[in-house]
Amino acid sequence: MTEARRIAADQGVESLTMRRLADGLGVMPNALYTYFPDKAAILDAVLDDLVGDVQRPQRRTTWRRGLVSVMSSYRRLLLIHPGLIALTVSRPMYGPNALRLREDMLTLLRQGGLPDADAVSAFLALFAYTTGFVAFETARAPGGRDTEQRALGHRLHASLPEETFPSTRALAARLAGRPGDQEFTRGVHAVIAGFALSARRSS
Repeated sequence: MTEARRIAADQGVESLTMRRLADGLGVMPNALYTYFPDKAAILDAVLDDLVGDVQRPQRRTTWRRGLVSVMSSYRRLLLIHPGLIALTVSRPMYGPNALRLREDMLTLLRQGGLPDADAVSAFLALFAYTTGFVAFETARAPGGRDTEQRALGHRLHASLPEETFPSTRALAARLAGRPGDQEFTRGVHAVIAGFALSARRSS
């Protein structure tokens, strides 16, 4: 698994193949079939191994802080391995680490008093938000070109007719910034608060 992780880190998880892994291990590809029946099995194993890097919530933390901590750790994992984004939404995650992560999340949500249906919905919403946020973060690499495009966007938004686009004009500077830690954390808190409020109203 160490070699598979190295390939995933250097070339991207999506680049992991039986031949590439075999070359890295110095064996023939057919030797891997003793452990993995196909590429899908390798991807499942590597995916679950990487998910094991997500930090578990501290035992004495509040349920909200625990959720923010877990989602922040998950975001950091996706930022390191953006190729995981497509895999996590296209493949079933039933490995031991994925099951542990799911259990931690659902336990925290239930500790917050969310009914069963809301707990599952919140679980899905938090992962969808985090995955989508990272996809947005990594869509354009930081640097000169990104800076130029954001500056162009700022000028465009700020020059729109105020009578037609008052909100876009007012928020032009904020729209031009790169999404980061503060925006992510604010969004996670908002998702959690929304479900918590809904649970209180229905109780």
